[in-house]
Amino acid sequence: MSTRLTVMTGCATAFLALMAGPAQAWTHDRKTPSAPLHQQEAGSLLHAAGVRWTSSGHCTRRRNPHCTSFEGLRPSTLDGVLRLREASRCGLVISGGTERGHAHGPYSHGSGHKLDILPSRCLNHFVRRHYHRVHRRGDGAALYRTADRNLFARERSHWDITFV
Repeated sequence: MSTRLTVMTGCATAFLALMAGPAQAWTHDRKTPSAPLHQQEAGSLLHAAGVRWTSSGHCTRRRNPHCTSFEGLRPSTLDGVLRLREASRCGLVISGGTERGHAHGPYSHGSGHKLDILPSRCLNHFVRRHYHRVHRRGDGAALYRTADRNLFARERSHWDITFV
């Protein structure tokens, strides 16, 4: 089978899985549903769901802080962003993933728990209307918590979202 046909078949399979619901999109045919995702796998599923991303370095390498990488993204984080897209009906643009350059910790970008998403009128309104404002973070970012304990921090240039 040609490489092009293999890619097209994989994209079609991912698209059909997404139509069945975001939670099943990445677990349906994965050998280990809780294993961290690879760049191509996460990128294909995000693309099929209409979630875009941007990178100041126009790259996806995890070791480069100017890239936007999904290598090592947790399946629950992917599920969280797909559910956010579906619930908010907003166009989402990811500006930060698992690449170097973020703070360390057990619930960090590097551990696959966090994504940075560019703000928009739609997303700002959705978060403020549907999630509970808890307090401000030490850096002054307003914090909002979802019913399932995800945490949205409104930083100056983006939403820093922790998916638990």
